Amino acid sequence: MRLVATAFYRVAYKLHHKIFLRPQPPLHACVIIVGSYLAGGAGKTPFTIWLAKRLIEQGKNVAVLCHRAAWDEFILLQKELESNPAQVSQLQQNGSTSTQPEVKVFATKNRYKTAKEIQDKFNIILCDDGFEDTRFTGTTRICLDWQEPPQTVSSLWPAGIFRSLKQDHDENEIIHLDCYGKKCKDDAPPLFPDIQFSIESLTNYKHGQSLAATVICGLGSPQRFINDIRAFGVAIEKSIIRPDHDKHFVQIVEAEIAKGKDIVLSQKDACRLPQSLLAHPKLHIAIQKINVLRSPF
Repeated sequence: MRLVATAFYRVAYKLHHKIFLRPQPPLHACVIIVGSYLAGGAGKTPFTIWLAKRLIEQGKNVAVLCHRAAWDEFILLQKELESNPAQVSQLQQNGSTSTQPEVKVFATKNRYKTAKEIQDKFNIILCDDGFEDTRFTGTTRICLDWQEPPQTVSSLWPAGIFRSLKQDHDENEIIHLDCYGKKCKDDAPPLFPDIQFSIESLTNYKHGQSLAATVICGLGSPQRFINDIRAFGVAIEKSIIRPDHDKHFVQIVEAEIAKGKDIVLSQKDACRLPQSLLAHPKLHIAIQKINVLRSPF
């Protein structure tokens, strides 16, 4: 049944691209798309934040586009990028005499339409996902790879974890960044990945103390986050997995807090909570660290 559903998904995917996502002329602004073959949980938003900060440090005016449905990602992008005094400080340290670069985050249902409307106002339009939007041409597409690119229909959602096949994309436009440390040979140890994700710190917690907690996760790849929390040194008593962008996330957290449990959340999941919950001493937000060993530019 999953393979039958996958076949319907594949037909719908091809028809949608042929009818609604036909390639359009390149935009005037430089467009960079951060995406992945995965259906979710590739680390696109943290890497988009990292890349946007690097571009801002270079004095670029950057527009960051994300999907309106991903409202938690929109809030996280705004918190990390807009009105950040550290950006000005970094520019001054670099000896820049230019005016403060502008960065603005847009939530939209149609990244291509929005990019077309704002293309004359920004040096760079940076898309958090939109990897499948073939209306964009002449772009730089950065693909965060967690496995070898899928080449068979059976690997597609809903039978698998991927949204599209390698042959659906122009490899000349794609910069692949390895996130899992692939092997050169079967008997060789894995190489260091191009990007490393880890937990840098937890709020309301002093490193070295013992902490047993419940992890509540609404990310696209929850197990990877849970593993990172365990590697940080937290004893995980229970894990609660919720859908990505879950609208009932607040109620789930409130119920666990009422039990007197220590709770660990990701930064993106924390964006869904009101300030009254964020201030609770038993709520711990995992601050993610991203280490880019190979820059895409």
